Amino acid sequence: MGARNADIEVLGAEVSFREVPFAAPLVLSSGPITGLTEAVAEVVVRNRRGTTERGTGSVLLSYPWAYGARAPRGEDRDAVLRSAVEQLAAELPDLGGPADPLRLGGSLTEAARRLASRQDLPMLAALVCAAPLDAAVHDGWGKALGEPVYQCYTAEHLGADLSHYLGPAFAGRFPGHYLRSTPLPRLPVQHVVGVGDPLTPDEAEGSAVPLTEWVVKDGVRCFKIKLSGKDPVADAARINDVHRVVATAPAPVRLSLDPNEGCPDPGRLAAVLHALAELNPVAREAVRYAEQPFPRESAGDLPGLPELTEQLPVLLDEALLDVAGLDALAAAGWSGVTVKTGRGHTQSLLAYCWARQHGRFVALADLTNVGAALLHSAAMASWLHCDAPAFECNSRQYSPAGNVGTAGALVVRGGELDLAPLPREGIR
Repeated sequence: MGARNADIEVLGAEVSFREVPFAAPLVLSSGPITGLTEAVAEVVVRNRRGTTERGTGSVLLSYPWAYGARAPRGEDRDAVLRSAVEQLAAELPDLGGPADPLRLGGSLTEAARRLASRQDLPMLAALVCAAPLDAAVHDGWGKALGEPVYQCYTAEHLGADLSHYLGPAFAGRFPGHYLRSTPLPRLPVQHVVGVGDPLTPDEAEGSAVPLTEWVVKDGVRCFKIKLSGKDPVADAARINDVHRVVATAPAPVRLSLDPNEGCPDPGRLAAVLHALAELNPVAREAVRYAEQPFPRESAGDLPGLPELTEQLPVLLDEALLDVAGLDALAAAGWSGVTVKTGRGHTQSLLAYCWARQHGRFVALADLTNVGAALLHSAAMASWLHCDAPAFECNSRQYSPAGNVGTAGALVVRGGELDLAPLPREGIR
């Protein structure tokens, strides 16, 4: 397909940073997160009609998630990621155009890949650094069209169909084929229970809010339980304890498991499920899926994974680095994907389309998004058809001070996030 009037060129890009302290540590299998840096990108774009607009994007530079087990000793990872964002911003105007944002996003991903190779960065870290710029490009494109981007991913506005990115099975298909015609007005909230988070008032220290209070305050009924992955019996007991505490939540209670690469192999997670089933069959039945239990490096070679996924969907997160590898990862036994804007709007949208076309499981995930990043993540989620539609929104737990303005107006009532404050322009 040829050029479209909607095609844009990037005239300039700027980035800034702000510190986002956490009110309480978010504890993963790799350790606690007590604060992160938000990277904010602003681009100026112009389409073929001559319309000029500014697009914005932001993401938290979550180096524990981005680096995983590759964390180098003695290196200031936050400083490395800030520098990488600045380098990609300087390169963005020279990556080609005019083009649609999917093509520009693909070029930005390749630039991130080159940067990762030059600086020995994990590819996921490079994608995180590209993510605010990628989001800003899509945002500017939509604003120049005067519509939410999610209504513009069609043959009318895009220069190529999805076969250009995902292979011949997608000939004649565009992202719009897989999106809702109108966005959801509310999203069920998925509450995160970190490793060691207090469940009851007796366990809470200082200003920490126990899980029982969150259940009463927000009416949440969907819970993501972070696991250490070290001891199947201890992990099963933790899941059981959480289920016992939230059993008073409005039914049905839904659980998901997130070891953040903490399980060495499928056998470890299978042992957790077996121990949980013996301990509390009702709690086992409440578990809907597991998110990236295993190290990203071993994602393509996990004996026993197909057998495990007969018991429970197991979804890609940290190992989702390139949509070109999705077919191979599916063949290795993975059940589906988590959609997370922190790895990039383009990559998230393409992975979602791939999963929907192939009937794979889709869930939403988060990166403790705050401010404009939270608005972006919530807006995107509202346009998707997900098998597990609960929206993580964990900044309300760990970094509420980062949500000012419109983001601060997003309120949880009866376990659902009311999206009425969203501007519904650009990516938000």
